[in-house]
Amino acid sequence: MNLGKEDEYQEFKESLGQLDKGLKSITAMLNRHGDATVYFGVDDDGNVCGLDIGKDTLMNIRNGIANKIEPRIYAEIKDDVDEDGKKYIKVSAKGSDIPYSYDGRYYIRNVSADEQATNDVLRKMLSNSDADLIKQKESPIQNLTFKSFFAILSGCGIHPTDSEEFYGNYGLLNRSGKYNINAYLLSDNNDVSVKVVIFDGKSKSVMSKRTEYGKKCLLLSVSEVLEYFNSINISNVDVKGARRKETFLFDFPSFREAWINACLHNNWNEGIAPSVYMYDDRIEIVSYGGLPFSLSKDGFFNGTSVPVNKSLLTVFLSTKYAEQSGHGVPTIVEKYGKDVFFFEDGMLKVVMPLAFERAEVKERKGRLLQKKGLTDNQKKVYDYLSKHPEDSLQDVADNFGLSLTGVKKICLRLQEYGLLERDGSKRDGFWKTK
Repeated sequence: MNLGKEDEYQEFKESLGQLDKGLKSITAMLNRHGDATVYFGVDDDGNVCGLDIGKDTLMNIRNGIANKIEPRIYAEIKDDVDEDGKKYIKVSAKGSDIPYSYDGRYYIRNVSADEQATNDVLRKMLSNSDADLIKQKESPIQNLTFKSFFAILSGCGIHPTDSEEFYGNYGLLNRSGKYNINAYLLSDNNDVSVKVVIFDGKSKSVMSKRTEYGKKCLLLSVSEVLEYFNSINISNVDVKGARRKETFLFDFPSFREAWINACLHNNWNEGIAPSVYMYDDRIEIVSYGGLPFSLSKDGFFNGTSVPVNKSLLTVFLSTKYAEQSGHGVPTIVEKYGKDVFFFEDGMLKVVMPLAFERAEVKERKGRLLQKKGLTDNQKKVYDYLSKHPEDSLQDVADNFGLSLTGVKKICLRLQEYGLLERDGSKRDGFWKTK
């Protein structure tokens, strides 16, 4: 029995030892035409050569599809017998949720060959897929400008044009031709808040600093957060022993991957942006939406890529912010292990421990120790100026029945301890407690 020839719709494999190659062909054909059929037990010329089919064979094929192909497909798997009694298996599937990946990589069918998709081809597949919520949801503002986005594209050798064709190719328009959420995120002015918050201590009880990086083109926000954390990633040098050992506060490549993934796979339809929180002992990168429905935790840790926001991935690929290799999560796992990932309440959180205590943390702890050794009058003056920084020292003296000279001496001592600082002139300034 002969089943024809291999083409962009069907593939032949002689044995189930070629199951992986057969599954790869399924994704390549789905990405090309949305229709795929692979026969096992058939030679390259289309002749049925037969194979042994056990009681678990079809289930093993089904499990292979579930574990290796994303997004999830539901293939028809049938065993059959030709007129000579030779057994073979037919696996067929249809799907439009392109791009489909096999083991974290993307392929495209070209005649009868499965070729790895280039970034250009992948961008086209992504932009042609309708399974993308932020692509179809209309932007709350239609009067958008894209100066920053255009400048970034130009820096990557891409020449953008203010045309419907360009906006459509980059997934900025929905089916009705209106600007979508993707366009809103990439526009010069939006209301998307991207925050970096630093806390004193190991909890959120005392906030030290809050910086807003959003309300602009998302690519700029992403870059500015990366630049900030790269700037504070100081190193600790240990010169003891025979070799000089340099340890960085955290692994920046892992932070970069975690932050890019958080922005790329965030559920932007809910209007909540990912954030970064820094504590004395760790950094937390938080995104919203959790794992894609079709992606298992095993697939996640193995680097299987399931784009949540496909139109946004098109842009990240174009501007070199992301690539399709799927190495981001494995990079973090290799450095920190799987235990730094937390999946809870619709959130995905990456918690990266810091390698050593920062200088400002040591300084703050030192000040706290000094505070504990203050005299009663020193504590009174310190607490008063914490609540009334613009009051004069005479006001302090009158409030506690102290002499002005005594209060001045106390303030001088507090300044020596590093607990008090004068900002501005004696007349127009104010006191800053630490």
